[in-house]
Amino acid sequence: MRLLMLSKKYFGISEQSYKRNRTWFLLVEVLIVVLAGCESFDYLTTVTEEFPRAKQCGKCHVEIYREWSASDHATAYVNPHYRQMTDDYTFDECLSCHLPSPTVSDQPPTTRYIHRVEGVTCVSCHLEQGKLSGPIEPTGKIAPHPIGVRPEFYNNSIVCGRCHEGTFAEWKSIESPGKKSCQHCHMSPVKRKVTQGTGGLSNVIVSFEKEAALKRHDFAILSAVQQEPPVSFEVQRSGSDIVLVIKNKLPHELPTGDFGYRILLLELFAVDSQGNQSALEKCELSKELGNAIPPEGTNSWQLQVQSNTKAIRVHLVRRSYEEEQVLDLVDIEIPL
Repeated sequence: MRLLMLSKKYFGISEQSYKRNRTWFLLVEVLIVVLAGCESFDYLTTVTEEFPRAKQCGKCHVEIYREWSASDHATAYVNPHYRQMTDDYTFDECLSCHLPSPTVSDQPPTTRYIHRVEGVTCVSCHLEQGKLSGPIEPTGKIAPHPIGVRPEFYNNSIVCGRCHEGTFAEWKSIESPGKKSCQHCHMSPVKRKVTQGTGGLSNVIVSFEKEAALKRHDFAILSAVQQEPPVSFEVQRSGSDIVLVIKNKLPHELPTGDFGYRILLLELFAVDSQGNQSALEKCELSKELGNAIPPEGTNSWQLQVQSNTKAIRVHLVRRSYEEEQVLDLVDIEIPL
């Protein structure tokens, strides 16, 4: 039935013609599979003085390549802030994570020195002993390259911790049974085929593939899966004295990150019965200042308010290098 639909869609074959020549069409299907399998894709899993490039992977993994191209992984080396902070790339100790070698393991990566513009490229995380590995079983009838299946590795934060060592150490320090992995929060879920056709024969081959529950390769700070704020609040009042407790619900510090400029800007306002606001506190939180909110821990603030204060407004913003990287995490009024 599927071959009939494909024949009608891609070749304009009528159902009657298909039924009269069904044997021939079955032979065509076999031929397609054989021809696709005969083409050499050894370059996708071979590392010599060269290695498989991201664009080569993107010929089949179209949507994954598009997401990666817009991510911080793709610009890990050419990012102007990285270049500035390493004094024009003179700090070699940073290179292994911004230019990881085209092989993956559970150990820290080593540095490569070619095709630097690709930063953290596809094979830095997926090429393993001559196979391109991932978390799921193959979903298509044709495998143009050897495939490794390692869900225990690719669904674990250790694959991210190879480079994000400080954040990974924070994550490991938490014993919470419901602790989420890095991938859960920073790679949005999506149901789709692993590969996408780009016309002709590739459309036919991809049409035999099944959709699967996958992860987007956007590595977003805030992904679609994060429906709730990353913090919760508790307020205690005794007359004009207020104690505000902010709890970090994440399994790493807030903000986190081993290097670079990442801060939380916390603004607190008193809100009276008329809705008027007056500033109470404004401060920056960061690892460097030693006041980042611990993983699944709390920070507290003692405040004094007027007797007519009916609520506390909490505005929490994450800031990085650029204005467009400002993220509103929380903007909420807490009744007193």
